[in-house]
Amino acid sequence: MTAGPPDSSDGLSHHVLRYIYPGSTPKNGRIIDLGARSAAGALELSVDDTLRSDDVDLERWRPRVYDNALEGWRLPGDGLTAACWMDAPGGTRRCEVALEERRRANGASTSLADSEGEETGWENARAPPPGSQNGFFAIGIYNGKNENNLGTLWRSAFQLGAAYAFVIGRRFKKETSDTTKTWTQIPMYEYENWDVFARSAPFGAVLVGVEMGGEPLVTFEHPRNAVYVLGSEDTGLNTTQLRACRHHIALPSVGDRSPSYNVAVTGAIIMYDRELKRRARERALSASRRPPNRRDGIDSVKPRELNHARTGA
Repeated sequence: MTAGPPDSSDGLSHHVLRYIYPGSTPKNGRIIDLGARSAAGALELSVDDTLRSDDVDLERWRPRVYDNALEGWRLPGDGLTAACWMDAPGGTRRCEVALEERRRANGASTSLADSEGEETGWENARAPPPGSQNGFFAIGIYNGKNENNLGTLWRSAFQLGAAYAFVIGRRFKKETSDTTKTWTQIPMYEYENWDVFARSAPFGAVLVGVEMGGEPLVTFEHPRNAVYVLGSEDTGLNTTQLRACRHHIALPSVGDRSPSYNVAVTGAIIMYDRELKRRARERALSASRRPPNRRDGIDSVKPRELNHARTGA
C-alpha cells in the first residue's frame, strides 16, 4: 500500500507516471509511483531512467510525454515542464507517457516483395534468397467469443505455416474443433490484455490489423515478419488498436454485400493469401535465374545424351 498524498502545505505533492504501450488505453496503463516530490523535483525527473526502473526496454520502445500546453505528445529530450503534469484524483499529480516502437532509421519497406540483399536493421525486412526461410508469422484473436472459431483458426495456422497462434483477453482451452491436436504442434500464447500483447510482440515483427475498411487483401504485400490480429466476432478492433498496427487490411466482398466474415474463415483466407504470394514470388525469382533462351526438354539434356539422340547411335 502506498501512502496518501502529502499535505500540500509543505510544498510537496504525490507524483506518479503512467505509461501505455501502442494500442492500449490509459486505464490499462502501468503506474510508477514517484512518491512525494516538489514541483522542482518533478521537473528534474528523468523519464528514461524512471521507465528503466520498471523494466521498459528503451532499446525497443521510445517514450513521448503529453504536454498539456501544446496539447500533444512530444519527445522528453527537452526535459519536463510544468505542462507535463496534470491533476489526478486524490490530489495526485500525474505525467502521461506513451511508448512507440522504434523503427529502422532508413525507413525501408518491410514487404516480402522487396529486392534481395543483405538484411540490415533490427526489422530484418528484406526478402531472403529462394530456398531459405521467408520470415515468420503468427495469428490470433482479440477478445474472441466463439470457442470453435479459435480451434479452427489454430488448426489452419498450423497447416499454413504459422509460427504460433494467440488469444488476447481470454483464456485458452483445447477445443473440439481442433481435430488435428494442433496444441501438440505449434504454441498457443495467452495475453491478459492488449497492453501485455503489445509489450510481448516478437522483436522486429510488424503488426497487421484485420478489420473492415482496410487495404484490400488483393493488393496487400505481406511483411516478412508479421503478427496478424483479428478482432472479436461482435466488436472487432477499435480505432486505437488499428492505429497501433503498421497495416490495416480487409477482405473484399461481391457487389454491395457486407465484407463481414467469420473470424476463423478470415484468418484462413489471409494465411492462404500469404502462402500463394510467397510461392508466386519464389517462382518469379527462379524464372529470373534461368539462362536466356533456354529450351526446357532440350538444353536441359546432358550433351552425351543429346548427341546420342541426334545420331541414333
